[in-house]
Amino acid sequence: MGSLAAIVSKRGKDVSATILRMLDPSLTGMGDALGIASNEGVVIGNAPTELGVLGSPLMLGHKLTKVESVDPPQPLSQYGYSLVFEGRLWHEPTPLGISTAADTLGREPEHGIQRLIKEKTGSYAVAVLERRTILCGRDPVGAFPLYYGEDSEIAAVASNRKMLWAANLEAKPFPPGHTARITKGGILFERIRALNLPPLRKVSMGDAVDELDGLLAEAVETRCRGLLKVSLGFSGGIDSSLLAYNLDEAGADVDLICVGMEGSKEFAAAETAADSLDLPLRMESFAPGDVEADLDSVLWAIEEPDPMKASVALPLHWVARIASDSGGRVLFSGNGSDELFGGYRKYVREYIESGESVRETMFRDVVASHEVNYERDCKVCIRHGMELRLPFADLRLIEFGLSLPTGLILSLEPESPRKLVLRRLAEKLGFPEEMAYKPKRAVQYSTGVNNALKRLAKREGKSLAGFITDRFDKLKKEKMGR
Repeated sequence: MGSLAAIVSKRGKDVSATILRMLDPSLTGMGDALGIASNEGVVIGNAPTELGVLGSPLMLGHKLTKVESVDPPQPLSQYGYSLVFEGRLWHEPTPLGISTAADTLGREPEHGIQRLIKEKTGSYAVAVLERRTILCGRDPVGAFPLYYGEDSEIAAVASNRKMLWAANLEAKPFPPGHTARITKGGILFERIRALNLPPLRKVSMGDAVDELDGLLAEAVETRCRGLLKVSLGFSGGIDSSLLAYNLDEAGADVDLICVGMEGSKEFAAAETAADSLDLPLRMESFAPGDVEADLDSVLWAIEEPDPMKASVALPLHWVARIASDSGGRVLFSGNGSDELFGGYRKYVREYIESGESVRETMFRDVVASHEVNYERDCKVCIRHGMELRLPFADLRLIEFGLSLPTGLILSLEPESPRKLVLRRLAEKLGFPEEMAYKPKRAVQYSTGVNNALKRLAKREGKSLAGFITDRFDKLKKEKMGR
């Protein structure tokens, strides 16, 4: 796990100084090793000053944060090209990723990246330096962040926006399921395997529950395979409770972590659910001063002045920090379930008004999840040296969920529970009724963080949006000098 960078000079100039700026620990977080590659070879060190200058118009870079004991420093070299693979492949004998990815790329990396996207399931970004070209790819779901940017001088990709800002480039999300060929002429994208809305299936609730049971168990098991201990952000809601159950069934030592503002009602529900699952739970409350103290760190991680994203990211920031401080390296989250299984009230309203057209809305939200949710959460975790794993972003589970009749997910009663198939699965697994049908509340509201942010903004006489924007702009100017 870590951060990757790749850059091409359109003028044939040396880009070594630029890629070293992109790999600066202030932009990528601290790590266990740094590496750069050019056509002259690969250099591995512990700090940018140890990497030297290879002097090349095309370069790859990588910062490693070791999660699995066998995670290697990168870039790697094979068959005359250099390779950076960031992320994991699932549904493989082990989720280590890099060796399987390297084998899939083989002797023809351009076709190999296409095969990787077409044939494998995973959460990853990959970049290859082959002679005068940088080749890149991103998984079809977009569960691991990747951005690109270019101007008249250079074209580059990186794991976060800050790394591209350091190269004086504006950053845009790299489209999931696509490859890119980067040369002196710029960036050329090709769609390989993006998400599609599958045909509507005819399936009973009982059969859907049974199939969901197997898919979710497999998505969890493949993501915790080989791990002795994992952490889980836990609210006692249907998503985190199902993940906790399956992590325990897979044999993982599960560290449940619940956070919230002082007096949050989240704690009682989480404690009841943890007791039902017979799993230990850590609860930690935070004061308004903690919100103010941690806000800049969160904004710098999510890289945009979005009040909603900030209020969602703050609780995750606390969970990731608690997990990291206790020696954790892998954090599980139920993110992705709401879009896939109808967790938002807006879906019920549309279902009542327009019927099955709500499937199109949910599909668009699933497709957009990489930009709305996954990138935000992954970057927050990376800042704490944690790897985020998202079972509900599993490609097989997504294709299953998108094919279900809406009546298995939503009711035509406005106040009825949503995510019906998940709740029926909880019943099948023996969850108590109050746990299986616990009403959903968004994390920014259930933890009290949104109200705390509003109070901070009000104290300065600003709207929440204005307060967050001013704070972010000041922070970016201080950090980047512009």
